[in-house]
Amino acid sequence: MPGKEGFKYVYAAAHIEEMLDKIQHTGRPDKLTITYAKNTWLFTNSQYSAVIELLKDMEFLDSSNAPTEIYAQYQNPAIARKVLAESIKKAYPSLFKAYPTANSISDDVLRGYIRQQTGEDRTAVNRVAATFKKLCSLADFSNDTQEASQPVVEAKQQEMIKTVIPSTPFVPITMNIQIVIPSDATAEQYDKIFSSLKKFLMK
Repeated sequence: MPGKEGFKYVYAAAHIEEMLDKIQHTGRPDKLTITYAKNTWLFTNSQYSAVIELLKDMEFLDSSNAPTEIYAQYQNPAIARKVLAESIKKAYPSLFKAYPTANSISDDVLRGYIRQQTGEDRTAVNRVAATFKKLCSLADFSNDTQEASQPVVEAKQQEMIKTVIPSTPFVPITMNIQIVIPSDATAEQYDKIFSSLKKFLMK
């Protein structure tokens, strides 16, 4: 497969979506090889072999090209995008170590990091970036984004408590405020909730 370890790429990013679609909507083979892809899925272009090698890095396939449990999980549409997100991290470990939310960094930052780590020429760097971005566009990293923003939210909560409940030696006040927030709420939604709370309590 083209590309260095941890920075693999395919020749055409569109091949990734086409093969993942077949995985999700067809039966599970004993082994996913380029011969199987040609004869069963009619992917006659030999460049699809690069996608198969990428699937190994993502742990969809074992070393003998047999589908793994991750492959089986991806066939469940209800969790497929989440499964793919975790598998992408397995294929690009150093990238996610350097940037925990690598799926959302800018193209310039992504290409710069790839070039720094691999020393590849522009064509190869662009192909690595295109492969990575295509994979990310098909995955769901929403939990990662929420977890990354959680420390900021907690800091805002502590700041709000200090602001809306000033300490005083004359009139001690104890307040118990319960707020039910959806688990998939964004950092922007947290900001609006606590801004409204502050405005209400300061009246």
